[in-house]
Amino acid sequence: MANGGQGISPGAMLATIWFLTALATILLAGRLFIRGVIQRRFYLDDVFAILAWLSMLGVIVIATAFNELNYRFTSILVGEAPMPTSPNEFPEMVIQVRKWGVSAQTLFWTSIFCVKLSFMLLYRLVVFSLQGEGHKRLWLVSLVYIMVCYGICLIGVFGQCGDVKNLFTYEQCATPYVAELLSKLVWTSFFFNVTSDLVVVFLPLALIYHSNLRHDQKYAILGVCSLALITVVFETVRSVKLYQQDPHLTNLYGYLELLVAVIISTLPTYRFVIFYGEKSKEYRRLVWTRMTTVFNPTTRGSVGLSGGSIRSADRDGAVNRPSAYVPPDELTAAFIQAGGSMVLSESWRIVSQS
Repeated sequence: MANGGQGISPGAMLATIWFLTALATILLAGRLFIRGVIQRRFYLDDVFAILAWLSMLGVIVIATAFNELNYRFTSILVGEAPMPTSPNEFPEMVIQVRKWGVSAQTLFWTSIFCVKLSFMLLYRLVVFSLQGEGHKRLWLVSLVYIMVCYGICLIGVFGQCGDVKNLFTYEQCATPYVAELLSKLVWTSFFFNVTSDLVVVFLPLALIYHSNLRHDQKYAILGVCSLALITVVFETVRSVKLYQQDPHLTNLYGYLELLVAVIISTLPTYRFVIFYGEKSKEYRRLVWTRMTTVFNPTTRGSVGLSGGSIRSADRDGAVNRPSAYVPPDELTAAFIQAGGSMVLSESWRIVSQS
């Protein structure tokens, strides 16, 4: 079978999306390990990260299930395969492809916006720990806007043939009006998806602008949050292709955007792995200690993390706290409590007597 106008063979398509799915799964498992085993607490942002992964997995399963049908359909569209001889076969194929497509698109937007809500719920732990109502109102307005964007994107899925009752009717969807409507829906979804991404990227600016963090720490936070800009690039490429070509020829771009978004949502948890500094080294040591404790029951870990503070316990269970403790600033403490100590841990210092 040829590539059906999609620029990639069916086997290569499946190999690519399942490789990235496996990578996303491993990174999510690591995130949950860090939160559950090391930090011993989960938050709502973890719940939405899991929901994003589940919705993503649903999209990939659907893509695998109708991969052969999709390539057969697109091969007919681009002239690589002849039209079916039966007059009813092609319309039935169109409706079958659309049914699969509507399910995949619904899960696609659900996963994309669960990623955004995961970031927003992490921000919430910070916002509600700060003084003043301005930050809370800004966060709430941003959250409402993101939810509205999600609803608009879903309207684009179910309104692609005009009236929703015509969605699975071949004749009603094969009109010039629907063709014009689809081109408008492409850019409508693009606008609301990208602007909601930008909200997620730039909302932290309002949170850290007046904080006591050093400039390098502020840049680190912005660097983590700006990872969402990568999905903007993929969305832009996908939308341009959707506008220029038949939507069925651009599946790969949609899968890549979704998979990259889910992968990016897990990366802030691993900041301590790639950054240098005493606190990053201490966190790597803590991860290793916890891992050896979990996978070797005979080993009793002597290092734990509780409420954002490091403690050491002797064999009798007594807790020996550091003799001097320098508390973090308000914003840093909130991120530490939220599991964001990998992002802001440099400003959190524990001083022990030598």
